[in-house]
Amino acid sequence: MSIPESVPPAPSIADIARQSDVSQLVGASASWIDAALRAWSDDDFSKVALLAPLAVELLGKAVLWNANPVLVLPLSEGHDDLLHNLATKPRLSDPKLRTVGLAVLLRRLESVVSGGLSLDKKQRSRMVHVRNGAVHVGVPAQSRHVLVDSLGVCNRMLDNLGRDPKLFYRNHFGSVQELLDQKRSEAGHQVAAKRARARLHLSEIEERLGGDMFSEVTSMLEDNAHDLDQDHLVSSNWAVDALCPECGSRGRLQGPIDLDANLDLDVSGFQDGDYAASIFQWGWNITLTPTSFACNVCRLTLNGSQELEECSLPSSRHPIDIDDLGEEFDPDLEVERLYGFRD
Repeated sequence: MSIPESVPPAPSIADIARQSDVSQLVGASASWIDAALRAWSDDDFSKVALLAPLAVELLGKAVLWNANPVLVLPLSEGHDDLLHNLATKPRLSDPKLRTVGLAVLLRRLESVVSGGLSLDKKQRSRMVHVRNGAVHVGVPAQSRHVLVDSLGVCNRMLDNLGRDPKLFYRNHFGSVQELLDQKRSEAGHQVAAKRARARLHLSEIEERLGGDMFSEVTSMLEDNAHDLDQDHLVSSNWAVDALCPECGSRGRLQGPIDLDANLDLDVSGFQDGDYAASIFQWGWNITLTPTSFACNVCRLTLNGSQELEECSLPSSRHPIDIDDLGEEFDPDLEVERLYGFRD
């Protein structure tokens, strides 16, 4: 006789209600982290540092509520009725519900989340003080530290809840991975924010236009990449085509150029006891020293050699072809402008 497989018991109404409350808290946290990451890509540093801890607070309450709703209750007198309600019929919508603040929340999460939150005392204190508005948060580096700490904590809590980070962060998932890269330099973090802004810009256009229209519009913007030159070039610079590291479109790599004439010696023959010779020019050696990059499609802009290096774009002096500079380029006029004489 075969032994019937055990069937897990159906969830109770209370379990279903509790998971609904957990999902509500997770959804609210995802909305705040979305706002924080958008603010980060827009260089709104104060908003970043205030919104990210709020996302942590809501996701932390989801973890505590999932473990046991009574864990969100403050330990103080006068909460006996609430303690009874949370222990018997927990409802997140209870108008009398009062929950712990971020400092207590983080302390309790250390016991609930396997392996803890990986926050030291300084990081935890900074997050709490920023959340409570007790410190100035307009400094880019400090705001990023708070954001990175918040993302790290969120990832630990998502793992505890069995939630997919890609669904939680949505379009920001790639940016989160970049932010959590501890080896990234200051320039790298700046570039990551710029690329996040460019990525968000493209995704919003695609959502508004749809697939076919989006492809048509981006192709048109790419064809008009040369229009950027008037807006981004200083008077002494030129620009050449280069692929955008974010969207792969044809953008413009800009910077000053140098020209050296290709000279050759023509020996015509022996005359008056010596060889007669003349020098003639047969072309130009042109080099570009990149200082910036701009994409007309995703609006990514990079400035300086460090930001260019972060995106694996040419960042030092290198040879280019004269045809790369376009039909309007006249080497003789450029030599006169650069060096004060004309060939």
